[in-house]
Amino acid sequence: MGRFRANVFRQRGRFAFVFRYVKPDLPELEDLKLPAEQLITLVKKRRGLVLVTGEGERAFIGGADIDEMAGLAPDTAREFITRVHQANHTFRALPVPSIALIRGYCLGAGMELAAACDLRLGSEDSTYGMPEVQVGLPSVVEAGLLPSLIGWGKTRELLYTGSLIDAAEAERIGFLQKVAPGDRLREAAEPWIEAILAADPAAIRTQKRLIESWLDSGIGAGILNSIDAFAATYQSDAPKRRMEEWRARQRERKKSP
Repeated sequence: MGRFRANVFRQRGRFAFVFRYVKPDLPELEDLKLPAEQLITLVKKRRGLVLVTGEGERAFIGGADIDEMAGLAPDTAREFITRVHQANHTFRALPVPSIALIRGYCLGAGMELAAACDLRLGSEDSTYGMPEVQVGLPSVVEAGLLPSLIGWGKTRELLYTGSLIDAAEAERIGFLQKVAPGDRLREAAEPWIEAILAADPAAIRTQKRLIESWLDSGIGAGILNSIDAFAATYQSDAPKRRMEEWRARQRERKKSP
């Protein structure tokens, strides 16, 4: 794993952040924690969404560094995988949605990080897999998100065999929401970006928190949490204002011949 480099662009008067994964020449465990904290702090200061991309065309993230992992001992292994988890969890902890734009290889920890994002869009030539068992390791941490995305059967197949799948299969099983040519990923994501940035910012942030709570607490507790969140939404005028705007548009449509 390595660092994320952030670029910022402005759209519809709000900010979106593009985080590019950059593998350092000499990876260090500390590379994982501090940038994650910086990313969360950065996004909390703005309204919008996050795009996550790899550096270049060859890989989104090709997995953790095998040379580094080969030298781990029990104590350093615990520290290492904790930091991998912290890096992945960053995108669940963000207050706004994240979209993974995936080119090339998306393996192991890379697939886990993509699973931690809210939406995933892959290039036609991208490749996915969880090959850890083939190097003597179980798939851990955010691999636990896979059953909710692709089901237990496909999760077991990927984790037990370490086999790789292409973008078409990743879309078919539900890991990817869209597939597009590699040089048109950003264009293919534009409808999502437009819709998210057009929505009420407070409602988007509340929805993000609720979705993560559904994943963490189970459906029963998540539904109860959503009742509180729904009521709290009306502490601002956004719902009434937006619904009245919608009603006004409907009245105008009915007037049209």
